[in-house]
Amino acid sequence: MKHQIIIKAVDKSIKVLCSEFRAHPTLFFTENDLVCYFYSILQQKLPIFNAYDKDGRKHFLIHMEYPTPFRCDMSKNKFKLKDDETRTEKGGKYQRGHYDLVVLNPDFINQHQYEIIKAQNYELYKAQALSKIDRYKPIILYGIEFMFSRDPLKYSKGKNKQKGINGFVAKVTQDADKLLTSKNMEGFMGQIKMLTFVKGSSKKINSLLTAKLSLRNEIILCFGE
Repeated sequence: MKHQIIIKAVDKSIKVLCSEFRAHPTLFFTENDLVCYFYSILQQKLPIFNAYDKDGRKHFLIHMEYPTPFRCDMSKNKFKLKDDETRTEKGGKYQRGHYDLVVLNPDFINQHQYEIIKAQNYELYKAQALSKIDRYKPIILYGIEFMFSRDPLKYSKGKNKQKGINGFVAKVTQDADKLLTSKNMEGFMGQIKMLTFVKGSSKKINSLLTAKLSLRNEIILCFGE
């Protein structure tokens, strides 16, 4: 039951953010402005839970830039999952990605120490958190990515008129794919949303973006003039 209360608070906060952006898009200069504003809304709306770790230390449920539980290739606006043994062209291991914002499961926090919960030590996280996932799944109740086009999207000159628009769509899709891969991992992530904000683009371009992206349930489009 408490999980549903948390999820409902996140959904309400998303609606508040999108409504504020549509009404007053000039409040936000950067993507980070949107993330930070959302964080503040959610902290106010989220019911207070006694999220204490195994050592009795208190935790927030909300965190920004939380690491992925896998390595991946995010080059060229594509998302590709990579295993731990695959090497880059230079011979090194692929890096882990990050989520813009996550809401952790308090049941997960209760059963682990700080070093494991923060997920920065990959080997420790795999050994302790991911290997015992059936005890508290999902680890993350809600994973959210943000994308912001603060300048109007326009048609490009030349034959490929949709080059800039398609580039933006590719970036949105890349993060959406990262979220979907995370959701499809057994017991790791519950709800997902790819929040996409576009300021000042024409109605025609907004309609084009809607046609390209609205078929994916995890993507929410917010347009501001």
